[in-house]
Amino acid sequence: MVNYWFYIRILRIHFMSSKPRIVNIVATGRFPCELDIEELSQTLDCEERIYEPEIYPALLVKVGKKRFHVTLYSNGKYIICGAKSEEEVMEAYNEISKKLRECGYVRI
Repeated sequence: MVNYWFYIRILRIHFMSSKPRIVNIVATGRFPCELDIEELSQTLDCEERIYEPEIYPALLVKVGKKRFHVTLYSNGKYIICGAKSEEEVMEAYNEISKKLRECGYVRI
């Protein structure tokens, strides 16, 4: 019979003694104009974009080399997830801003 309590004790010791590390930073902001996310779901130049208005009222895209997750709302708000540093947040922001300008949003 396997002694599960022994393994649970080892796991507790391991996790209780480990130092915290940054694994995900979430950043939010707002573009200065509203976004037509239905049109963007068709025209935005991203490999992966998901728009299911019946399920969630936002456009979900992945941008950058590290595939940061960006959620775009029609009122211009956005959420950037998956970055591990402030530099990576800015990289994702610059990438999504560039792609929106390519789609005709000149004020971004």
